Amino acid sequence: MVQVEPSQDLVAGELYDDAVFVGSYTCPTTTDPDCPFTCATLKECDACGCFVIDEGGGPWGPAMDVIMCLLPIFFLLGVTLKPNPLPTTTSLPAAAIMMFLIRVMYLGSNPVLCTGAIISGFHEALSPLTIMFGAIVLFETMEATLCMPFMMREMKALTEGHIVAELMLIFSFAYMIEGASGFGTPVALGAPMLASLGHPKLGSVVTLLVMNTFATIWGAAGTPIWFGFGNLGLAEDQFVQVSFKGGVCLTICAYLLLPTSVLTILCPFGVIRQNIIFVLLSLSSVMVPVLGMSFVTYEFPALIGGMIGCVVTAGLIRMRLGLKEYKKDDATEGRHLKISTTSENSIVRSIAKARDVTSMQVDDVVGGDLEAIDNVTDKEDVKGNAENENGNQDDGQNGIVDKLGNYEGKGIGPGPETRQQDQQENTERSYIKSITSHLNHDSRMDDAENLAHLSDVDQALGPRKSGPAYYRELLGRTCPLWGTVLLLIVTRVQQIGLKDLLLKREPYFQIDFGTYGIFRLSASLVFQLIDILTHPDLSWKYELLYVPFIIPFVLMSLITMVLYRRDLQASPKAIFGTCLGRLKKPAVALLGALALVQLMIKEGAAAPADIIGSNLSQALREGWIVFTALIGTLGSFFSGSTTISNLTFGGIQEIAAESIGTSVTSMLALQAVGASAGNGVCLNNIIAACTVVGLNVSEGKIIAKTFKPVLGMCVLATVTMLAFFFRF
Repeated sequence: MVQVEPSQDLVAGELYDDAVFVGSYTCPTTTDPDCPFTCATLKECDACGCFVIDEGGGPWGPAMDVIMCLLPIFFLLGVTLKPNPLPTTTSLPAAAIMMFLIRVMYLGSNPVLCTGAIISGFHEALSPLTIMFGAIVLFETMEATLCMPFMMREMKALTEGHIVAELMLIFSFAYMIEGASGFGTPVALGAPMLASLGHPKLGSVVTLLVMNTFATIWGAAGTPIWFGFGNLGLAEDQFVQVSFKGGVCLTICAYLLLPTSVLTILCPFGVIRQNIIFVLLSLSSVMVPVLGMSFVTYEFPALIGGMIGCVVTAGLIRMRLGLKEYKKDDATEGRHLKISTTSENSIVRSIAKARDVTSMQVDDVVGGDLEAIDNVTDKEDVKGNAENENGNQDDGQNGIVDKLGNYEGKGIGPGPETRQQDQQENTERSYIKSITSHLNHDSRMDDAENLAHLSDVDQALGPRKSGPAYYRELLGRTCPLWGTVLLLIVTRVQQIGLKDLLLKREPYFQIDFGTYGIFRLSASLVFQLIDILTHPDLSWKYELLYVPFIIPFVLMSLITMVLYRRDLQASPKAIFGTCLGRLKKPAVALLGALALVQLMIKEGAAAPADIIGSNLSQALREGWIVFTALIGTLGSFFSGSTTISNLTFGGIQEIAAESIGTSVTSMLALQAVGASAGNGVCLNNIIAACTVVGLNVSEGKIIAKTFKPVLGMCVLATVTMLAFFFRF
């Protein structure tokens, strides 16, 4: 046995050629064969430099190792995409249990590590759950304070109900939010806005999920690059190379896929083709700055590109540059005249409920002609006039709704006695038109929609102001959104200095919870659990003030409640209660999802994700490039994060690039683009988006719609990288 010289500097956790291996333990800092037997606990092993070595494979060879490690993923895909899918509240915990059994029964993994990984996953679920809660609170507050109906009315006024203009404005907004925050925030903010503009909830969620795939490699000020690949020892210029190579891929994908595969989810391609000049100008206002910035920085391309895109797109809409009028069918025209809601506390829902009585009677004669509908309406007019003589109908909340559905809020809008007869007749005619349009609309894309006419919303909000009063109201009513964006920017941009303050882990106090772990809470409210089940490689942290929960969502919600307390349609207690109620089912699904993620990625060569990547890359050699983007997509699918996908597979991609003699930064860029595309099929994002919007459909139905654009992005990115960057 070779002895180590006493003067040699030894580092715990690094393997030396003469290190001692005993069973599944190693002591890298000594050659004493008795060292592994002197440690009674994993904590003591960590203190003296010993650690557990898992072999990283099962007894049936590399091919079977890959199949067994992928088995829970295949199971998850199968039960999610089948015609009658299992709910994720069942399938995700089942997949996690399956992975646990494979690890301990086939791979022979350390049971302490596997059990600790599940505990770690349960704690990790706190991040997406609190983000979802914060986003729901913000939008429920905006609805209850009339801010959301106001913004939707103004957006309709700006776009004049033009669906292409609305989609491109939301695309720019979501791009900016991704650059500032990440964490699935763009989908949580953008999908309810798109649904509130009157678009189907399912289509809104699918559209935002796919739109978000073009930006996430620069999400949260470049976190997927500088943190996701941070353990690879890359130089600063290599990070920038990954950024601009990924930027080239995503720019090409955006120009080819956004008009043909993304906007068409909600808008017919014929309409896109008529307005292609506007689409390309708006898209260029985002992607050209993004591409330019990606050559000099990996932190701010999405943030700056999205901000410029919002301003330029709004200007293009106002000037009607490239926007063409197009022929609308009845359903489309009716939807353009409406505003929707995802909230139980919205005035829009009150208006929609008031319409239900008349709608139900119209449904009885829907098989007939318009004359039959006119007869029903005439009867309602007579009945309504008779009842109006005795008083209006109370909607049960804070205002009065008459038989025509016109809402008279307390202190907002004129009362029925002040309306002119000709205005009432116009409202009746537009209402009949909207009813027939809604009946002709294909409702398969909708889920419990609540649609209200713009005229009704105008009456609820009161007459539009002009001059300085209008701009003051515009600034105040949009405060929840621009305040959220501002807070995200000041807490994420490193140069401002708040980010480091919010992430400080010291000073702290700690409590030893025995073998469960060591709990720490820092002065910056960073929660940590160290050495879970005494395993030195298992820990958890939750940055309360940095995760987009308290700041900005809850904070801006409270500010908005105070500013518009007189307009509140529901109490703060009711708003928070609604939000908690929406999280019951997603909480179960996310606990299973995050437990599965931790079982996949923990720890080192023994992790199933590492086994899958290393074995496939060794077997495929140059052919590995074809699967690089798909591996990144797979990482985002099960982990819910571009950053985690890069952390999981970045080292494997680096080794694969070196073994086949090609560019490491090109391989990492393709991994990052694939991981970005994977956000379109990521179960965590899908669950969060459906929860915020209030959509009750299976995740498989959404994946079936997002899969094609995601696959198209992976193929285009691979072709682009082969054409421009890979050299052998």
